[in-house]
Parts: sequence; structure tokens; C-alpha cells
Amino acid sequence: MPTEPLLRATRIVLHCSDTEDGPSNSWPAIRRYHMQVNGWSDIGYNYGLELIAETYVLQPGRPPWVNGAHCRAAGRNSDSLGLCVVGKFDVNPPPPRLVTLTASVLAFLCFAHGIKPEMVSGHREWEKAKTCPGAQWDLDRLRKSVDQRLHRMASAGVTTLHLVADGISL
Repeated sequence: MPTEPLLRATRIVLHCSDTEDGPSNSWPAIRRYHMQVNGWSDIGYNYGLELIAETYVLQPGRPPWVNGAHCRAAGRNSDSLGLCVVGKFDVNPPPPRLVTLTASVLAFLCFAHGIKPEMVSGHREWEKAKTCPGAQWDLDRLRKSVDQRLHRMASAGVTTLHLVADGISL
């Protein structure tokens, strides 16, 4: 029997780690920080996207059926999945390859959970003191890209989906 409340995701909130992405795996350090410093039961996000060496890797966080600890504002922890992109994007924009992969992961999550692209938001849209996922992320453009991917999938008659791209496999 689950010990944490079950999540029924109707939204996705995009975050950034606000740390420089390096060649090594930062995800375990983020998890340790959330558990040891914040006192949480696990990392706050459901997924992470990180460049390790030359490959973007989709990192597992909390299971998608477990409430997150990524956006307390407006009760988003209980109705949204949290996707964290490792990096800092306030001064410099995210690399185009990362934006493309993020849109693909978001489209996959929208498809898998029946979430509409307009229900994808940045953390800053819920908490005004935040810039997350970074001031240089164009969230409207990102949502449009997610929507276009979902329309292409629907036009192709996709009923199941396996995402395998540039080191990401779901």
C-alpha cells in the first residue's frame, strides 16, 4: 500500500536546477540536497533532463503517481508532474538541442498522462519570485512545440509511444 498520497497529474511544471550543467551526473547530488537539506522523502521532481558527457539523459525522480515537492504554490504538488532541466537559463538561453528534447519529453508526458499542452507551465508562472525554468526559456514557444508534436502524433494515428532519442528512452 502506498505511503504517500497518489498523484493524478493534470499539469506539468517545468523547472531548472539553477546550477551549471557539467560533464558528470548531477542528479544524485540534487536528490541528496532535497533529502538531507530540505528533509524530503525523495527528490522533489518526477523527472530530470541532464547532459552527461555528450548525451542528454532523462533521470528518474519520484514515481509519476507520487505527489511531488517541486511547486507548492496553488497546490501544484498534488496535481502536476515536475520536470527539472539541469542548468542555469537566466542569462543564457538553453541550447537548441535541449529545448527540442525538452519539448519531446513534455509531449511524451502529455500523451502518456492525457495532459493538454496548455497545462504545461514554468515554475515562475506559479511563483512570481522564481525565474524557473530560467528567464531565457520561451514558455509560449515551448508549449506550441509540444502541441505541434502531439498533433503530428495524432495525425499519424499513434496510440502507444516509446520515446527513444539522443540517449533518452522511455
